Amino acid sequence: MKTILIPVDFSDTNTNAIKYAADMGCDMPVKKIILLKSYYTSVYEQILPSPDYLLISPDDIENERQKIEVELKELMKKLKNRCHENIEIETVVSTEPIIRAIHDVVDDQRPDLMIVGGDMGHELSMIGEQVIEIAKSSSVKVLVIPPNCNYQKIEQALVPCDLEAVARLGVLQGLNTSHSWLNPKLMLLYVDPKNKHIGREEEFEASVKQLVNCYECKLHYSDDKNIVRGILNFAKEQSVQLIIALPGKHSFFYNLTHSSITEALSINATNPVLILK
Repeated sequence: MKTILIPVDFSDTNTNAIKYAADMGCDMPVKKIILLKSYYTSVYEQILPSPDYLLISPDDIENERQKIEVELKELMKKLKNRCHENIEIETVVSTEPIIRAIHDVVDDQRPDLMIVGGDMGHELSMIGEQVIEIAKSSSVKVLVIPPNCNYQKIEQALVPCDLEAVARLGVLQGLNTSHSWLNPKLMLLYVDPKNKHIGREEEFEASVKQLVNCYECKLHYSDDKNIVRGILNFAKEQSVQLIIALPGKHSFFYNLTHSSITEALSINATNPVLILK
């Protein structure tokens, strides 16, 4: 892995995600970390008064930009002190909305991974509040870090999967050779409360072996009626360091509402979620 992109909002959850990235960079061949801050101000905010009857002037916007640049420099300094000395740190300030700003940096810098902090709910986090929208619109892999999660070497990863759409497992091929950044043992989990897998175990095992032959992996089943609870309970029991969400509209991650993904990531604060593309 060469380049990591981290959108910044200076919240505690965002700061924790940056610490996670720094510690991960000591374990993996990271060359650059990009810190992106959006300070978008809509036209309406510039021409209409706020509830306090104040207009946002060009001077206000410029002062905010300067304040952000000072904060980014301080954050970059702290990150450099925590990172491996060979990792380059770059900052980008954008006047675009955060989703557009991310797309612009992705197009320009071609990062291999984006890291975002999950939302605690009680703390205002611009990035955390848009984590699902960011993940859905991103063209690169997204790693979502729960608020209280510290980096651990990734030796075991859990992949929730729907074996009725087993072909999607093919996206795992080559992940362990993509810049040599990830090569854990995989636990594939089919949460199947209706027990549709019974009698088809050999068929599923053969399909998995064919599609995921670049990893050491094992297939597991759960009959939990709540998919998220089944995933998180299994992850806790098996002490995995990462949950990998497969891409596509049927991904367990994309089917969650904002409140449920916040709750899920907050309850199991030891498990980052990697969303593949």
